[in-house]
Amino acid sequence: MLMPYPWQTKQWRQLSHAVEQDRLAHAVLLSGAEGSGMEQFALEFARYLLCEAVVQTVACGQCRSCLLFNAGSHPDILVIKPENGGAQIKVDAVRQLIAYLQLSSQYGRHKIAIIEPAEGMNRHSANSLLKTLEEPAATTILILVSYQPGKLPVTIHSRCQKISFNQADRSVAYDWLNGQISDPEQTRALLELAGGAPLKALELNETDTVHKRREILADLQEARIPHTDPAKIAEKWQKYDLTEVLKWLLFLFSEMAAACCGAKTENADPSFIDKELRLLANGLDLPQVISCYDLALRNYHLLTGEFNLNKQSLLEELIVHWQSIRG
Repeated sequence: MLMPYPWQTKQWRQLSHAVEQDRLAHAVLLSGAEGSGMEQFALEFARYLLCEAVVQTVACGQCRSCLLFNAGSHPDILVIKPENGGAQIKVDAVRQLIAYLQLSSQYGRHKIAIIEPAEGMNRHSANSLLKTLEEPAATTILILVSYQPGKLPVTIHSRCQKISFNQADRSVAYDWLNGQISDPEQTRALLELAGGAPLKALELNETDTVHKRREILADLQEARIPHTDPAKIAEKWQKYDLTEVLKWLLFLFSEMAAACCGAKTENADPSFIDKELRLLANGLDLPQVISCYDLALRNYHLLTGEFNLNKQSLLEELIVHWQSIRG
């Protein structure tokens, strides 16, 4: 990719204009959802900054710098990630980054480092980075990619130029995704399940997400049968990625709420999901469905928070509440 994804053109214009006006900050914070393409954006922006023959604010792809970048051997860029699939970026990795940034650029342009995800830095790592942020070298550019910017210290935030990717243009994202998926019928549902993040939607399409989503819907149907054990359903859901389960439930409850209002559920699969959703929503009033959505949202935040809570209990609580409402 030598160009940003089509839903990233606004952010690209912001940064490329800052470069042209010589107003680019030494530290840039890219924040947004996973699957929005921020990591790829960061790499392409780095390629652009290092390119020796920029063409209309994008890298040429052919110069010495671009060829080295393509080969993964450009000496003026360093990418820091958690080691061995872990969650934390340790202080030793940040110290390595600091030492690297203190070296002169080998090609006389920029010295660039990318940290992804930035919230992976622990307290010691973040503190080590502060001096570099406070007193950057003239050619240094630090790009932080964050999916949970709220976890970053205020001292990091305050020293960065902030670029948000939180809301991809849904119509643009849909058009792009529609060109990638062989079954366009699923495109809107996948994009909704992915929270509007096109690359996440593409990833979901390559798994059995649609099948699992239907399983979750079938479980909600089963839970309405008298004497159904909520513990068994919760145990089944724990075999899935729980954050994804709760995202699917949020999606389904939002579609049910639309059905309660008589709205067309455009994001659902018309061959199956739409019909079943309407059957489940039949006889329920909007406050009942919203109460399920609110509880699913609360439990999602609890499960993705800092505390190690009992997942089985949170799931059972939600299922019991669903069982308690009657059409």
